[in-house]
Amino acid sequence: MNKLLHGCPSERTMGSLYFKRKSMAILKRGAALFLSALLLISMLGNGQAAGTVRYIQHGARDEKQDQLINYWLYLPPEAEPGMPLVVYLHGSGERGEGALLTSLPLFLKEGIVLCDDAVILIPQMPSNFGQWISIENAVMKMIDRTIEENQVDENRVALVGFSMGAIGVYDLVNLYPERFCRAISVSGRVNEDVSVDSFAFCELRTFVGTRDTNMPAQSALDFAQALEDAGYTSEAVQFDSTHSRMPYHVFQDEKILNWIWMDLAPQPTPKPTATPKPTKTPKPTATPKPTNTPKPTADPNADPDYRTLKKGMSGRDVQRFKIAMYWLGYFNDKNVSDQYNSVTEERVKKLQRYNGLEETGVADPALQRLVFSGNAVTTETAPKPSKTPKPSATPKR
Repeated sequence: MNKLLHGCPSERTMGSLYFKRKSMAILKRGAALFLSALLLISMLGNGQAAGTVRYIQHGARDEKQDQLINYWLYLPPEAEPGMPLVVYLHGSGERGEGALLTSLPLFLKEGIVLCDDAVILIPQMPSNFGQWISIENAVMKMIDRTIEENQVDENRVALVGFSMGAIGVYDLVNLYPERFCRAISVSGRVNEDVSVDSFAFCELRTFVGTRDTNMPAQSALDFAQALEDAGYTSEAVQFDSTHSRMPYHVFQDEKILNWIWMDLAPQPTPKPTATPKPTKTPKPTATPKPTNTPKPTADPNADPDYRTLKKGMSGRDVQRFKIAMYWLGYFNDKNVSDQYNSVTEERVKKLQRYNGLEETGVADPALQRLVFSGNAVTTETAPKPSKTPKPSATPKR
């Protein structure tokens, strides 16, 4: 399985991203097809193999609300029967038609996150709703349809949510405790009617920000502790982060993503080995005296996730690093190339200057970790140089 995130090199191609919605008027159909074409061009412009982007004209109808709900579907480039399913519930800012512009859906679309190991379902909440529990009927229909159409393993379904989506994670597991084996809450809160026992067979990981004023962390932390006290599987992690930066901490962390989908993947069953035939016992020989084996010296510059990037280099890791710099404000266009040229070098120097680092123009592993952690200073938050006051006029005598 290839490594995910942190801009680590990968030759895997990006999977297919589908947007499913109801058959609409001809004008809206044409507009959707046009947007799909733009998405395809955007992916090709980024130097990525775009896979297949299709527009499918049906969603899932919520019987309680009598409204059709759309959804996105991400398929790995080598999707096969029996893969796990990850259901991602977005936050309130992504409501509306095709408005998935941030967080995990964005990272998938831009190729910052590559997933080879799971099908990812992303329901699209209309702008006239405010909680996922309001359309839970449609969400469960989407899950059932995805399982049937893509032969997904119904016993390995993970539920992930950010902000309003994290609230939905607690609510849906509470309503359908037997449907999910794993849940991830990012910057969410827990409603009072959510039962601790509904997570008896669903592992929960809770991620909160200590500087999150939008969604105070205490209810989520208290619920995680209640699960532990009840003997259920639960873990809570706190980041020194604001609300808006939490997706960068969680969804660009390789270990967390491995837990979300890679660890869901079934382990291959080893083939039975033939029983060896008994052999004659050889006569014992004199044991030679052991010699001291010199200990291998560690390379201080080696890093399993990153290589040092500098002018003249190219590759997918260069492109992902530049895309991450774009979201921090250091590039004006997200359609960046995979070349580390003189422009890249100057932008890296600016990044280093704003973050109080030596301006080398070289992106070493430490700088890349800073950028992908979400803690780097952006161009908007960088301190602006103060103007030098004009010298006052010398008073006449």
